[in-house]
Amino acid sequence: MKKLLILITLHASLFTLHDITAQETTSPMVSQNIWFYKSGPIRELPVVLPGEHKKEQRVAPNKFTSIGVLEQVEFPSPDLPLIQKDYGSRFSRGPLMNFAGIDNVNGRTTADPNGDVGPDHYVQIVNSSFAVWDKTGNLLCGPVSYNTIWASFPGPWNTLTWGDPVVKYDQMADRWVIVSLAINLSGTEFYTMIAVSTTPDPIGSYYCYAYSFEDQCDYPKISVWPNAYYVTLMVIDFFTNDYFYTLYAAVNRDAMLNGDTLANMIGFEVVDPGGLNLFPLPADCRGSLVPTGEPCPFMKMGRHIPTNPWYLSLDVYEFETDWNIPLNSTFQQVFQHDIGHFEPLSNFFGPGAPQLGSDINVLTIPLYMMNPLTYRMFSDHESLVGSFTTWDGEQHYISWYELRKDNGNWFIYQNGNYAPGNEHYFFPGISINGNGDMAMAYSVSGEDMYPSIRFTGRRAGDEPGVMTYQELEVYKGLRYADSYIPYLDCNHWGDYSSMMVDPTDDTTFWYTKMYATASTQPGNWATRVFTFNLSEDTAWPYAFAGNDTVAPGVLFFETQGEAENYSSIFWTTGGDGNFISNYAEQVTYLRGPGDLSSGQVTLTMHLTGYYPDSEAADSMVLYLKDTLIQVQELRSHEMNLEIFPNPAYDMVTIRADLPSDDPVILKIISGSGREIFTGRYKPVNRYLERQFDFSYLPKGVYVVELRAEGEGHRAVEKVVKMD
Repeated sequence: MKKLLILITLHASLFTLHDITAQETTSPMVSQNIWFYKSGPIRELPVVLPGEHKKEQRVAPNKFTSIGVLEQVEFPSPDLPLIQKDYGSRFSRGPLMNFAGIDNVNGRTTADPNGDVGPDHYVQIVNSSFAVWDKTGNLLCGPVSYNTIWASFPGPWNTLTWGDPVVKYDQMADRWVIVSLAINLSGTEFYTMIAVSTTPDPIGSYYCYAYSFEDQCDYPKISVWPNAYYVTLMVIDFFTNDYFYTLYAAVNRDAMLNGDTLANMIGFEVVDPGGLNLFPLPADCRGSLVPTGEPCPFMKMGRHIPTNPWYLSLDVYEFETDWNIPLNSTFQQVFQHDIGHFEPLSNFFGPGAPQLGSDINVLTIPLYMMNPLTYRMFSDHESLVGSFTTWDGEQHYISWYELRKDNGNWFIYQNGNYAPGNEHYFFPGISINGNGDMAMAYSVSGEDMYPSIRFTGRRAGDEPGVMTYQELEVYKGLRYADSYIPYLDCNHWGDYSSMMVDPTDDTTFWYTKMYATASTQPGNWATRVFTFNLSEDTAWPYAFAGNDTVAPGVLFFETQGEAENYSSIFWTTGGDGNFISNYAEQVTYLRGPGDLSSGQVTLTMHLTGYYPDSEAADSMVLYLKDTLIQVQELRSHEMNLEIFPNPAYDMVTIRADLPSDDPVILKIISGSGREIFTGRYKPVNRYLERQFDFSYLPKGVYVVELRAEGEGHRAVEKVVKMD
């Protein structure tokens, strides 16, 4: 077995408990990061704009292991569990907020969307960018390539391919934690990168750590626990995809929070019988009650009978870390629940889910624990909540579990299997709040529908094992997923989502998920961000297209629409122009010659609500032939905006003399009207200067727009990007 180059050292023997089949581990090992660096504040660093990395960061598909080819033997028929087929009786109001997250700005086939919420911010991260919003949904920074954090961090990772990012909020320390892979596609360099914010501000500075491996470590997941940040990694052969072992590791949280130059890791190599490990998750500690001195639990699906590979179990491990004497740390399996026989899966990924408009199915990745695995301590018990996708030979459904701890032992308190209707349910995200309520959201697809996002939930005192809230479709997919993977003969989707709980009220859920856009280009995904509180009020769709507007001679017009409580949105025109962007509250309209000759055009916003047959629409008139001064006339003379060099190849400096020190919004927009970056900045002495790295953007003309908050001052300049 190959070992880590410098990173992890792993613990010895798992012992066998009653009804638990032990799995092979190695001896404990202790190691350290190979690099440390404190970044400058992100808001002051040169921004690496997201784009397709043609050379250094070519698109790299997820390295799924090739362990799915098993000797075919006679297996018993799969056990068919009871599946919840009703939609629940509680009537939810649906999302409190529903706003656009990051789209596929990096040209990646898989999104890997996840995010977390703090007292003042929401941070979302995807392949390979992140963005930061305030708690009312205003974009403060992003999307930016997430190696912006490491851009000034010396080392080889800045020229490598980044992927599989995860962001977590550390409620106990009021900090942000980010993990990502950075690999060389020639198969010679493999790093795991961890960054911890130095303050509660996610746009501030970070302590950055790099860990080096001898083999590829895929699919990293990180969790927050009082005594460590816990990480799981799949260690595989880069060239053959052969599985070596699963790494369970503890990173010294105190050292990282303090910005120590060295942060030890203690880890355990675990090899499952037959070479299968269905991607475990470390438990993420949430809530105001915190376990003291307790080991961190991990959960995974397991196969512990090599001669019967589809007889599966739900396994729980506990990692007890001793930072004083690291070699005394232990890792042991403490619970195993036999689930029964499952339908055999080709390559362990199954046939995928069908989708409207395409005969190529969507990848569903059954039996992999889905982010997050949430731990929560209550006054009278401890809970562990997780979920995964299951395939029964005909339909994909969601299996979810709540485990509780009694007298130091885990047991299954309740579980359910969810798939009302005939559609396919997959890629769930579930969590539990301080009231003991649960929210669960997921992808749904079928022969007659595009992959879409739906939501349900349950109250703490409801009937066990049942999602009691009526299912709502919170965002409709706009087209079929188009991210084909030849070796799996499926369109890529996922690989996970994120349901988190707001630490401010310990009640509101924040969820992010991908959907398919209307684009006809491969990799046609984008994301949404939702908040839920399981309120049983009603929330009907509301549409406001904007006020009638006088805009003589305008070629492009940006609507000022507002909308609430919608699962889909689109605009239509009464003229002959076209919408450059659509499916958003504020879109860009390119007026046509007929619009100009008639002197006006009517633009209409259409909404579909969360409830069946709920719709709303509203219109505004754009007047194009009035001699009055345009209402939103550019007043560049009040803002001296400079961009240099222009044309540019990589680094661009943007300078502005401003009429006041009020905050300004800086946007970078593509020639097609698509917003690439948004940042909110505070000038100093009415002056602003920022640097942007345009290296990864394609050749073309871009627009830089600067707008002062509250005063309406606006300046626009073009910048030409050269190859």
